[in-house]
Amino acid sequence: MVFKMNTLFSELIEKDRWIRIAYNRVRSSDQFDFEISNIVETFLNDYITANSISILDVVKMYNKFTSLYSRHIREFLSTGKYPLELGKVAKFTRAEYDVVLILSIVLSLHRHLIFKKLKSVISQLNGNTLLVGIGSGIEITFFDLFNINVDAYDISIASFVKKKFSRHSLIEEYFTGDNGKYSNIFAIELMEHLPDPLEFSEICYRSLKPGGHFYFTTATNIPQADHTINFNDLDLFELDLKKIGFSVSENLLIKHEAMDEKLHATNNWYGLKKQE
Repeated sequence: MVFKMNTLFSELIEKDRWIRIAYNRVRSSDQFDFEISNIVETFLNDYITANSISILDVVKMYNKFTSLYSRHIREFLSTGKYPLELGKVAKFTRAEYDVVLILSIVLSLHRHLIFKKLKSVISQLNGNTLLVGIGSGIEITFFDLFNINVDAYDISIASFVKKKFSRHSLIEEYFTGDNGKYSNIFAIELMEHLPDPLEFSEICYRSLKPGGHFYFTTATNIPQADHTINFNDLDLFELDLKKIGFSVSENLLIKHEAMDEKLHATNNWYGLKKQE
C-alpha cells in the first residue's frame, strides 16, 4: 500500500524536527494503521479550526508537554513518586492537553496501538454501549466509524464535542451507575486519573448486563502530570477485579518506547466479562 502523508502532518513535520522524528518512527512500524492516521488528522484539523489554534501553536503545545514530561520522568526515577505526590500541579489548558493527546496517537506507538485495539474491539460490538471519559472526543470518532451510538459521560464536555457528536447521548456529570443497562463499557486512559479505580470498577460491574464486557486501560510507571494512580501491581489489581465478579478475558501488555530505559513504562489493555 502506498501511504500519502496528510496535509496537516506534512505542515507539522516541516515545522518541527522532533515531531518529524516521532511521526516517522510510528509510521515505519509494521503495526502502523493508515486509517487511524487519517482519522486523527481529520479530527485534529477540525479541533484546531474550531478552537482557532494555529499549526505553530500545535508545535508549541507538543514541545511544552514533552519537555515537562521528560522532567517528571527524571523526578520519578529519583524519587519513585508521581508529580501530584510531589505537590506539583499541571499547568495546561484544556486545549493544550487535548491537542497533545490527539497528536500523540500518531507520534507515540503505544497510543497508536491502544487506538488500534479500540478500533478492533468496536468493530465487533453488539448491544448498549457506554463510554466513560470523553476528553477531546477522539474516541467517539471510532464508534462513529462503525455507526454505533453511545452514552458518554464526562464531568466537563467541550462545546466542540457537544456540537460534533450531538447524535450521541452526552452526559456532563460523574457516572454513578445504571444497573444492568449496558452490554459494553469503555474507559480508555481513564483509570490512572481516578482516586479509586476499584470503586469505579464495581460501579461498572453493576451497570453491565450479565455476560457484559468492560474494556479499559491501565498505566504503569507513566509519571504524567495528572496521573493519580500507578498500576505497579497488576496481579493484585486483577485479584481484586475477580473478587468483584469479573473474569479477565484479555490482558494485553503495550510497552512504551523508552524515553529512559530505567522507566519500564507500559499500558495494559483489559477486557473483562461479567458473570452470566
